[in-house]
Amino acid sequence: MRSMVAALAVLALPACNTARFVADKSPPMLDDQSRAFYRETSLRHAREAAPAMLKMLDGFIVSSPDNPELLTRGAQQYCGFALILIEDEDPEWATVLYRRGYGYAIRALRPRVEGFDALVNGPVDALETALRRLDRSDTAPVFWAAACLAGFIAVNLDDPGAMAEVPRMLAFARAAESLDDTYFYAGPHLLLGTYYGSVGEALGGNPSESRRHFDRLFEVTGGKFLLGKVFYAKSTVVQQQNRDLFVRTLEEVRDAPANLDPDLALPNQAARRKALGLLERVDELFP
Repeated sequence: MRSMVAALAVLALPACNTARFVADKSPPMLDDQSRAFYRETSLRHAREAAPAMLKMLDGFIVSSPDNPELLTRGAQQYCGFALILIEDEDPEWATVLYRRGYGYAIRALRPRVEGFDALVNGPVDALETALRRLDRSDTAPVFWAAACLAGFIAVNLDDPGAMAEVPRMLAFARAAESLDDTYFYAGPHLLLGTYYGSVGEALGGNPSESRRHFDRLFEVTGGKFLLGKVFYAKSTVVQQQNRDLFVRTLEEVRDAPANLDPDLALPNQAARRKALGLLERVDELFP
């Protein structure tokens, strides 16, 4: 009876209100969908299914454009799709995806931070200070803003405009670390460890700081998040020119059991593919 009353109430709403009502009630369903997506073992199946999932989420956001939960999930799904399935093969498409995800993260943060539009386009120190004042529950949009920017930069290294976003990306990443460094498999440490390990010390790189971040990531994830090992190898280990460690780390990823963590089946499959690609380039990376 209760469900019938609810259904009749929905039908009685105007069409626009009905769409918004459905959209606002969708986050739990979207979380289940995301969980199922990350449990997928076929990269091809996931790649072909993801665009429809993303467009459905876009539709929910059109219906409820100011819903922070929908906007945050939009940032996460666009960024995750680009990182796991697209950026290695199609940087141009990945750029579009990362920009869309970043836009959603910014929209989610706008009502949470007073004067956010001025901050996000102003001095990064002021932005980071304001973000650090948020609650731990606000970590998600802060982190996904950083992750989307990091991905955008990574696939556009020859674009001065993209490189100019590095300080802003670091501000978001450091703020996310301060709010909850364990969020999304220690994601803030993945971003910061990769950055500090990817560039020379003259440009702001810091091998010991990079290693600290990756050590924390491995501690939090128990080594089950294989993308962490891939990014450690391709950043810190390459920068230090430790060929043996590079090969050993990536072979650990390649040889990891398929059932290492069912909830990470898809990202771990993507990590294996990335590891194989990097192993093929070992002579190029370690001349």
